[in-house]
Amino acid sequence: MTMMQTRPLVVLCIAWMAGNACAALLPGSTFWLVWWGLIILTGLGITTIWLAMRTQRKASFTGTPAIKMRAILLVMAVFILAAAYWHWNDARNISQLPTTLHESSADLIGQPIEVTGVIAGHIDIDGDRVRFPLEVYRLQPFESAVAEDATTRSLDHSEASISLPEHETVMVQLKLAHEEELQRVYAWQRGDQIAVKGSWKEPGVARNFGTFDYAQYLRKQHIHWMLEAGGADSLRAEELSLSLWSKTKGMLLSWNDHVRKQLGEQIAQIFWTADQGYMKGLLIGDTDDIDPESFAAFSRLGLTHILAISGLHIAIYVGLLLWLLRRIGLTKESACLIVMIVLPFYVLLTGASPSAIRAGLMGMIGLYLASRGLLKDGLHILCLVGWMMLVYEPYYLLDVSFQLSFAVTAGLIIYVPLLSALLVKLPARIRSAIAVTLVAQFISFPLTIYYFNQFSLLSFLANFLLVPVSGLLVLPIGSLALVLSYVWLPAGVWLGSCVSWLNTCCFWLVDLLDALPGMFTIWASPGLWLMLGYYGLLYAALRSMRDIQQWLEQHRDDPMYASSSKSLRTATFQSLSTTAHMTQMPSDQPAISFWKLYIRRGLHWRIGWTRHRLVLLPVMLIGIILLLGSWYYSPHYGRDGIVQFLDIGQGDSILITTPAGKHILVDGGGTVNFQQSGQEWRHRKQPYEVGNKLLVPLLKKRGVHELDAVIATHWDQDHVGGLQAVIESIPVRQFLFNGTMPDNHQRDEMIRLLLDKKIPMYAPVAGMSMQPDSATRLDFLAPAASSSQSAAWTSPTAITKGNGAATMTKQQAMLAAPLPVRENQNLYSLVFMLTLNGSHMLFTGDADTTEEQSILNELQLRTLAMPIDVLKVGHHGSKTSTSDEWLTYWKPQLSVISAGVNNRYGHPKQEVLDRLAAVHSTIARTDQQGEIQIRIDASGHMSVRSMLEGKMPAQ
Repeated sequence: MTMMQTRPLVVLCIAWMAGNACAALLPGSTFWLVWWGLIILTGLGITTIWLAMRTQRKASFTGTPAIKMRAILLVMAVFILAAAYWHWNDARNISQLPTTLHESSADLIGQPIEVTGVIAGHIDIDGDRVRFPLEVYRLQPFESAVAEDATTRSLDHSEASISLPEHETVMVQLKLAHEEELQRVYAWQRGDQIAVKGSWKEPGVARNFGTFDYAQYLRKQHIHWMLEAGGADSLRAEELSLSLWSKTKGMLLSWNDHVRKQLGEQIAQIFWTADQGYMKGLLIGDTDDIDPESFAAFSRLGLTHILAISGLHIAIYVGLLLWLLRRIGLTKESACLIVMIVLPFYVLLTGASPSAIRAGLMGMIGLYLASRGLLKDGLHILCLVGWMMLVYEPYYLLDVSFQLSFAVTAGLIIYVPLLSALLVKLPARIRSAIAVTLVAQFISFPLTIYYFNQFSLLSFLANFLLVPVSGLLVLPIGSLALVLSYVWLPAGVWLGSCVSWLNTCCFWLVDLLDALPGMFTIWASPGLWLMLGYYGLLYAALRSMRDIQQWLEQHRDDPMYASSSKSLRTATFQSLSTTAHMTQMPSDQPAISFWKLYIRRGLHWRIGWTRHRLVLLPVMLIGIILLLGSWYYSPHYGRDGIVQFLDIGQGDSILITTPAGKHILVDGGGTVNFQQSGQEWRHRKQPYEVGNKLLVPLLKKRGVHELDAVIATHWDQDHVGGLQAVIESIPVRQFLFNGTMPDNHQRDEMIRLLLDKKIPMYAPVAGMSMQPDSATRLDFLAPAASSSQSAAWTSPTAITKGNGAATMTKQQAMLAAPLPVRENQNLYSLVFMLTLNGSHMLFTGDADTTEEQSILNELQLRTLAMPIDVLKVGHHGSKTSTSDEWLTYWKPQLSVISAGVNNRYGHPKQEVLDRLAAVHSTIARTDQQGEIQIRIDASGHMSVRSMLEGKMPAQ
């Protein structure tokens, strides 16, 4: 009630956000049940008030209870309206292209088309790939668009172009054919009117649980289709008949891009090469040229917010402008008005990210209120801006930049005063810096680990040291250097060199902190309610500590209360066992003095007030610790084991999580590079690499702090290409491989990495086994022991077994006999049987029929045929694997095939599918179903689900 009276806008804004979030997160049926329930409750409440006012005198229904009820009904009404608004907006976010072209979405894929429109967003140029959003005004079937002779045009489509009743944005993706085309591409700008010939493509969806969904990412930008085109020649300039507003907007965007480009070129002249990209990001929000390695180091230390145009940048520039304008004699009102006019242009110039928009709007509103002498509450301004942005674009609520910007800003407003009160003994500036840095870390932490699943223990130190340098020195001096360079270039270059020297020192410190071992932690994504609970407990704990601190400070010098710190602690302890209505007092003198003090001052009620806080504070702190512990440790599956066949394209990668929480990664996929020499211009700044882009983020998302074993079945690129990134990013306890090396040096770097990190390496052979826990066992069936294989990798003198681990020191590895080189790695694939809670799964790598037969010959000499529950089909379903004899022996209930969508090899082959059908084995395929997860409970019951087709029938 108090909050609603003092800060009604804050309460209503929270209700609006909660309604949006409820509509976005709850499934359809659950949401509508909640929605209609709230409508009924709100209707009943309104009816109750109306009847009461009809049957009683109006004055009798205007007291506190009635006001509370009206406030609750208003909050519920705003919540319901927000949820309805979200669904209304979301229901309208559909593509009109299939309807306009009279085609189904499935039939539209791959169809050639020419689209005419306006470049509507940033043009991303990366090597030979170009991507930009295009606001489509007109469509024309490709057959008629490219026909040489009008008489030969296809009659299957309209001769004339098709105008869209409502403009729709598509994502254009070009692959340049020649290096010379880059010069043409660099000349393109937002607002350009163009026509593009290409074919329709649907954006890719997430194919593994919990991974990035590109289709949903584009949908939040109201983009539903992609247009693939061959190169710059597929694009030409085109004139469109645009409205005055569209022309003005296009001219403004084009001018903005031109200015940003000019500023970028000027920045490149005055700063050193090493920090040009960094300064572009800091000054104009252009992060395209930042070194990927430097950006990764900043990200690991939680420093990327420095490069995001936000409140820090706005505050510094607004402060400098106001100071300059006041120095030249302008009044406060005039100075505020001028800065208000300038702010939107600055936000537009820096890319208009959600954080920049938020900071810009808050700055404009704050300046207006300050000029009127009305600036009272920053939280009200923040909520007003947030509400405006969410009404304009509800999808902002799902944007990580929006969430971090508003959460941290709200946290600074609410939490900093509480924390500052606990640091009163520190100098004001240091106290303020520590409080701001700590609160920013506390507030951003849950969101950081939710989205990025990593946190450095040195993040606070890095922010405390580098943010002041960046914000108070580099940003203003760098801005001055940029302005000065337009007046006198040598002066700008000299000042820019000073900034670059300062940046070099900062980069050195970042590299130093980033290289310290043991500081990097991995976290599973926490749940929403746990995050809200964390913020609530944090506020309650800080509030309690501040109140206790203030109370103690008020009575610190009272002679009857405490003559020393010891008596102070004694009196405080005694208050824990004292109630406000006690009639009998303890005989202990400090407690008597304490009680007399309160009786005398008429503040006896404060004993209960203090006692509750002193008792609850440890509970709150313990609650925060328990929450953090639940976030840090991997998701617990109870006594269940889970095997996850990841969809990494054309390759293999399987994550095994045992009932005891051990993690084993079998293979790591890989990206095959077919690029030829002399084509360096095609190199992308951050080329797609399955390890960095998929495996490492996925493992972090699932809370994998370390891998108890990494198993490389053999050295082919599509099985081990992504493992190097995994080994670099996540601790590995042991590495198992097939005891051979390929006939090239592609794996030398990985071997050096394993040796440098002192990761034990072990080459198991048939007959060996490993038992990570009591419910899990790996029995190796291949490769067979061979005299050509180095005994140093398998002999007891070189290998020490214990706790499921095998150890070989770096020195032993260097002294070991050379590993045999094998060109055809498929013949030497590691094959092993996984027994998990009594279920049997066979993993085959790329074993071909020759290796399969060798295994069968060995097994038939000493065991009977044993049906298995799951078979990982060899070599992605190649016809050279998975023979009839192999399947007849094992009789798998479920066969999993890991293959890429539309792969160039045609895997899996139809004859393999026929063989599996002949033994009545259920088939699961990653190319059709995405990731396939198999969960085995303690009783051995197996349940299967897939990413793209939901839960599969239990086996």
